[in-house]
Amino acid sequence: MKRLRLPAVLDSLDQVVAFVADIAHSSGLSGTRHRRLRLAVEEFVTNIVTHGFNGGAVDGELELLGGVEPDCVWLMLVDRGPPFDPNTISRPADLDMPLVQRRPGGLGLFLARNAADQIVYEHSGGCNCTTIVINRR
Repeated sequence: MKRLRLPAVLDSLDQVVAFVADIAHSSGLSGTRHRRLRLAVEEFVTNIVTHGFNGGAVDGELELLGGVEPDCVWLMLVDRGPPFDPNTISRPADLDMPLVQRRPGGLGLFLARNAADQIVYEHSGGCNCTTIVINRR
């Protein structure tokens, strides 16, 4: 298992991307599966920083844990922001509308959930623990 702790600020995204790349490379994930993992993790981290830590204005820390199993690669995001279960958010209602008629934003979580094969959320010990899973095959 690999672990990374960093400030909950958008400037930490480069380190997050490098962490994801390291896990993807060590697991032998295909390019497509690596990109799906990266998309999901980047979107979740961006949401955690933006909504949980007010864009980095509130001091906070993120912890990333990642591992490789025979059938999947997983990455867990741990933060002490307000509780937020991403599985409770429904699909954006305006997805079928022409782009010019849609309201800006609101797609990040939808994209992240669709990129991942599984999202597991738990709130434990005052922490949000969101695990993103990508199947290896």
